[in-house]
Amino acid sequence: MRNSKTPKYGYKVCYREEGAKEYVRYFLTHTRKQAFNAMRSYIRYPPTARDGDKELVNPKWKVIPVSKKEIKRGIWRECPF
Repeated sequence: MRNSKTPKYGYKVCYREEGAKEYVRYFLTHTRKQAFNAMRSYIRYPPTARDGDKELVNPKWKVIPVSKKEIKRGIWRECPF
């Protein structure tokens, strides 16, 4: 039986640049293990920002569970990257 606190909708790998207040979603996955593997690779080999070729300024990475509200809005119909 699944624990009620275990998210069953998936996980987002997000980052927050130095000085920013909100997290930006960078990757979306179904399992926690895949999310942490992706986060470790992003820490080891920092990517560039999506809106151009600028480097990310001291990003703080975090794995966040996908909420039921995001499922209803259609998060899995979007591109996972």
